[in-house]
Amino acid sequence: MPSTDRRTRRIRRIRTSLTAVAAVCVTALLCGGCSSKAAAQHTSAEAPATAAAAPGTSLEQIATAIGCTAEVNVEVEDLRQGGCQAGQVVYRMVTFTAEQGLRSWLTEAKIYGGLYLVGDRWVVTAPTEEALTTLRGRLGGSLETGDTHGGAHGATPGATPDAAPGGTTGATPGATPGATPGETHEGGHEGGHDGGQGGGH
Repeated sequence: MPSTDRRTRRIRRIRTSLTAVAAVCVTALLCGGCSSKAAAQHTSAEAPATAAAAPGTSLEQIATAIGCTAEVNVEVEDLRQGGCQAGQVVYRMVTFTAEQGLRSWLTEAKIYGGLYLVGDRWVVTAPTEEALTTLRGRLGGSLETGDTHGGAHGATPGATPDAAPGGTTGATPGATPGATPGETHEGGHEGGHDGGQGGGH
């Protein structure tokens, strides 16, 4: 009978060992599951911030809707700016990482007049309302107009700040093509004086 007792004790030890090993495995699985769950929650918490950093429509997508290839000339942390040409129409577009950036940009740009197609953190300008209306049918958005009062005082319609699209290259708001009124007036006087002196002599 002693051999039976030894066998019984051995079986009990094996069972105890198996129970301990199983407990360790379960603990490891639970800890791993907790870690995975915590990591998943951390990733999901960060996901909205990452998604919010990208506008709903990119410059490239806007260009595709227009039917041209975007040329990006400004790419910074809070915005991307570019342009392209389709036929005879030149488009300028800007995308933003935040709605506040878009609104601040528009507030400054509208001082110079112009027409803007505005969407979800993006804006497009073009020389004609017809061009933007056609693009609106493809991209959506809303048409917003600039300050026409500002344009009446010499600002070039559609001209915008340096960081804004739609501006005329090399044009200064308020500049008059050709001779300035002062030069014309002075030239008239000089011509009159010269003519008068010549006639007198």
